[in-house]
Amino acid sequence: MKRETYGLWYKHNSNLITTPSMALMTRKEGIESYGLYMHFADTLHSVGGFIKYDFNDICLMLGYTKKNIKAKLGRVLNDYDLFDFDEDEDGIEMIGLQRLREDIEALTKRKINSSKGGKKRAENHQKKQEEEQEEVKISKVFRDMSRDEQIKFVDYVKRKGEFPECKLKAYENAIKPY
Repeated sequence: MKRETYGLWYKHNSNLITTPSMALMTRKEGIESYGLYMHFADTLHSVGGFIKYDFNDICLMLGYTKKNIKAKLGRVLNDYDLFDFDEDEDGIEMIGLQRLREDIEALTKRKINSSKGGKKRAENHQKKQEEEQEEVKISKVFRDMSRDEQIKFVDYVKRKGEFPECKLKAYENAIKPY
């Protein structure tokens, strides 16, 4: 799994504390266990949703060194079915939250689609600028034509239907007087 740092915000379940497994945990372990859960969940989000399950490394990463906090964290991770366990392609046991993985995948997809949209907007802008430059060239050529050539040109363009009505009016108004 690619290790990439993700944004600081992610969706939290609004009723998380009232879910049966979370309610059981907070009743047995105290509200501090909810803080341990959220601290680890926030850390998981910043690393992509799942990390290698090595309890000692997790404790060091979170900064928990006291035996009673480590013991409580161990129970939070293992006893209440709050986290998902998985194996990566190398057979290493991973711990995480599937909903975080799905959020991150959606975020990544949105980032890719936004990039595609930005490129498309840039292409459209460049195309519009080229069309405007072409219009300026046509306008210069139009001004250099004789009156009869201008009238023939406007009639020709009307028949082909290449220009919008507003451009045709502009060309008709620009025809040289007698």
